[in-house]
Amino acid sequence: MEKRILIFTNHFDPEHFKINEAVVWLTQEGMKVRVVTGWPNYPEGKIFKGYGPFKRSFERRKNLIIRRLPLIPRGKGSKLRLIINYLSYFTSTFFYTLFLILFKKKFDKVLVHHTSPFFIAISAILYKKIKGAEAILWDLDLWPQSIEAVGIINSKRVFIAIEKVVKKIYKKFDVVLVGSKGYFEIVQQRVAHNRVFYFPNWAEKTIEENKILVQLKVNLNPNSLKIMYTGNLGTAQDFRTLCKAIIENKNKKIQWIFIGEGRYKEYMKQILSGEINEGKVIFIPQQELEIIPSWVSKADILYLSLNKSKLFTQTVPAKLQGYMAMGKPILAMMSGEGASIIDEAKCGFIAPAGNINKLNEQINKAINTTKIERGKLGENGKIFYRKNFSSTIRRKEFISYLKT
Repeated sequence: MEKRILIFTNHFDPEHFKINEAVVWLTQEGMKVRVVTGWPNYPEGKIFKGYGPFKRSFERRKNLIIRRLPLIPRGKGSKLRLIINYLSYFTSTFFYTLFLILFKKKFDKVLVHHTSPFFIAISAILYKKIKGAEAILWDLDLWPQSIEAVGIINSKRVFIAIEKVVKKIYKKFDVVLVGSKGYFEIVQQRVAHNRVFYFPNWAEKTIEENKILVQLKVNLNPNSLKIMYTGNLGTAQDFRTLCKAIIENKNKKIQWIFIGEGRYKEYMKQILSGEINEGKVIFIPQQELEIIPSWVSKADILYLSLNKSKLFTQTVPAKLQGYMAMGKPILAMMSGEGASIIDEAKCGFIAPAGNINKLNEQINKAINTTKIERGKLGENGKIFYRKNFSSTIRRKEFISYLKT
């Protein structure tokens, strides 16, 4: 009999998250999958064109059904707007779950793809309790630590209250998958079993294939070291410190390229516009995933950072595996597990989180490397990725969790 899988996720195609590819794996195995998600609005905070009320709220793709629920978009990411976004989506998910319980055939397993917020886990547990399905949590964003780390909550009393609720919810899940080893011990303390598994990120197939699909027209200086960042421009990445480093190194032959959107983008533009000569820093709008390798081919080095909160020392951003898969050296300002992977793979230049002096040192090291030396660093990362993080390895593991 075909397995029926119910998936709750805060984000889904056309937003770029690993759950997109994981769902494809399940459907290719013949499983019937229903994805419950919201109107796409990440990272710009606006509902994507072509989606919204009465627009693609329900889609059927062979043995995949996608149900996109109403929510109030993130906007520019203020604390109040994020809270409203979280609560609006939780409300939609809760009532839709009741509909599934009452009127739809039972699903064998219910999976929560948890980025943020954590509230969707409540709907999954409600479904499990009433219908008896096995519940699996794919945990990529440790609450409430993550919302404390980015400044959404500052009250110790609120933190403790949220943590108590979160711990109770964890105990209801039968299996928990964690994206970093740093989360492992914390999660084990929250559950009443030993079915907690290390399940690191991988790079999407299109990133692994790393094909140049288009010839891009962009004004890049052939005599400058081109350092590129791709992805969300948010507070977690500590772009404030990076902007200081860019200004302090403005007279060196470096060109910085930022590809993506996020609530910190306009702030970066404001800081840098009066300090940096035009053309030294380039901002590119968010690009389709398939085009990213074409952009990365123009870069000498890829940039990655996380702020110095305790949580982020235990976090491995998915971007790291993507960078490694594309075979480019990495300039990182981060501490903990992510930095350890770069060091072990010998694939880049590492400065501790928030340390501008060390970041400047690593920038100087990068400038003084030859093209051959950078090629070796990039190849080291690609080899390490294939041995430890490839999508082939992850696919086998993921399917096994959902099939058994």
